[in-house]
Formats: sequence, C-alpha cells, structure tokens
Amino acid sequence: MSRSRYCVAVLLVLMTSMLPRSANARPRSSPTYVGQVDFGPQMLHLEDGCLSIHGTVTAGSFFDDLKRIDNDGQLEYRKHGKVVTEYPESLTTSIRIAGDPCARMPQSPSAIFRGNSYSLKLEVYRKRGMEMRPAVLSPVLARCVGYSSITIPGETMTIPSIACQLTVESRGVPLVDHLIVAVFEANGRPLTRISAAP
Repeated sequence: MSRSRYCVAVLLVLMTSMLPRSANARPRSSPTYVGQVDFGPQMLHLEDGCLSIHGTVTAGSFFDDLKRIDNDGQLEYRKHGKVVTEYPESLTTSIRIAGDPCARMPQSPSAIFRGNSYSLKLEVYRKRGMEMRPAVLSPVLARCVGYSSITIPGETMTIPSIACQLTVESRGVPLVDHLIVAVFEANGRPLTRISAAP
C-alpha cells in the first residue's frame, strides 16, 4: 500500500470513529430490581449523637423484574418485556433510623430516642426534575410503628432504632418521579432528606 493510500485509510478510520453513534447505539439497561427500591443510606452527625438512616420502597411484586433502560437520556421501564410508565396504586415506604456506633461515648442516645419513643416528623414528596410536590399518604399521617434496640455482637452496647412505615398513594404517578422523605426534629428543624426512584 502506498503512503498516500495508507494516509487516506487512517483518515477514514478517524473520521468514522468521530461520527455520532446514536443511530446505532444500543439502549443501556440497569440491573433488574428484586422486589424493592432502596433509599440512599445516610449518616448524620448531630450534637447529641449520630444517626444512620436508610429505607426501602416496596409494592407487592411490582418491582420484581422491573428494568430501567436509558435510551439516549430518555428513561424507559420494562417488566416482563412490556413498557411500564406508572407506579402501582400504592407504595410502602419503610424507613429505619438508628443511633449509630460512631457515637460510642458515655452519653445518652440522641434525644429522638429518649423514653423508648421518638421525637421527629416525616414529610413525603414527589420530585420530577427540580419540582417537588407533597405526596398523598394513606393514612393521612405518617407514623412510626415500632421501636427496637439492636445489640452489637460481642459488645454490651445496644443501639436504639425507630422503624417507620408509610403508605403512599401513587395511582397515575409516572415512574420517573422520585420519592422524597424529609425528616424533621419535633421542633421543626430539618434533619435530612432521603430519595428513592427506580
């Protein structure tokens, strides 16, 4: 091959590699969900101790075999090969707030655990893009339904925790919406927000 033909071949390869690939791009699929969507866990460092917050969103078998596919920035959801665009009628949101071992000091746990009760408020929102709007809860009030202490294996220390469960109405809500749970102290001071979306 002559030098000029070699240069032309190299130039063609370079030009071809620079062409947009969107026409031939294959959709990228996320892992398949197995029964739930997780909230991103968080660690909070407060003046009177540490808290870890995590949770899940479930809806019967709705999230089983649900796949998220990214088509050049446009999200599409499929379940058993069929396109799904909306959440089911309701979602169950389970949140656990625990005193964390990062607060291993001879002081009482955070004030929200005093007296085997809790002292916090929860608000639930839906978020699409930058817009947030209140979610409809059923029952109307968000309630924490249990309190327990987790024992750390090999130690005498127990970690207090609160388990909260909320039912969120979601009929007709697009799957692209995020579910946001905002956590406040009893006096209204915000602690954090956690977000979940398939």
